[in-house]
Amino acid sequence: MDSAVSSSYRSISAAVDGGRLHGGEWNPSGATTVVAVHGITANHRTFAPLAEALPRHRMLAPDLRGRGASRTLPGPWGIDRHAEDVAGLITSSALGPVVLVGHSMGGFVAAALVRRFPDLVSGLVLVDGGLPFPPPPQGIDVDQAIAQTLGPALQRLQRTFPSRDAYHRFWQAHPALQGAWSEAVADYVDYDLVGSPPELRSSVSSQAVLQDARDQYQDPDTADLLGGFSGPARLLVVSRGLLGQPPGLYPEEELVRWRSRMPWLSIDEVPQLNHYTIMLHPTGAARVAAAVCTLS
Repeated sequence: MDSAVSSSYRSISAAVDGGRLHGGEWNPSGATTVVAVHGITANHRTFAPLAEALPRHRMLAPDLRGRGASRTLPGPWGIDRHAEDVAGLITSSALGPVVLVGHSMGGFVAAALVRRFPDLVSGLVLVDGGLPFPPPPQGIDVDQAIAQTLGPALQRLQRTFPSRDAYHRFWQAHPALQGAWSEAVADYVDYDLVGSPPELRSSVSSQAVLQDARDQYQDPDTADLLGGFSGPARLLVVSRGLLGQPPGLYPEEELVRWRSRMPWLSIDEVPQLNHYTIMLHPTGAARVAAAVCTLS
């Protein structure tokens, strides 16, 4: 086991349609269960810093279908499919309703899950994701918008790397991780690699990413975003995007609009951090942990 992974960690899996959904569990004796859902090109190890910041909470986090150790689960993919998978993990691994955390695309999955299975969730924390994105500008179709947003990440999925060190150097040069490299980030990056040198590659399916990304733009732009869910819900948004640059994914005018439409959703803006460091840096993990603690 990598030194960055806590000794309280163990691998888990749950039966889902087509096979088993794999992931990890931290702090198994925690009194409150948190289930955390990762982003579109990520894996469950992105939540190791959050688990460390929540030592009294049991945390379960899956590798979504098409990623990590769940990469061989068959398609189709899509937000609802992931919500069904995570619901299966909850029903098989938790004794009661859980606090659900969704980062990036995981926020869309979490919102779909509470719409469809509200009784499985006692509280919801969305992290820089989950609210419908603004429609693409006129003249830009959805696939072009996806390429503009996820272009560098999609290019990474097509590349091979001669060694783990080479993959580390790729990520160390990533503008969103400048000054944020740590053992936890190295573990997250290492876990993503499959294959053998000199042809290591990301475990993430580009087909899954494209289907899931299209779903994010088709999520309903409606105040009924969380359906019949009546538990407490929070959204944290950051001021910087996927390449560490301002602005973040959600323009201020969008946040104003959603505060008006969903006053029961507490929306907090987190300055300085970006789409990656809100989960992978201790400062960001602490902010998410604080939000979880207000619900549990």
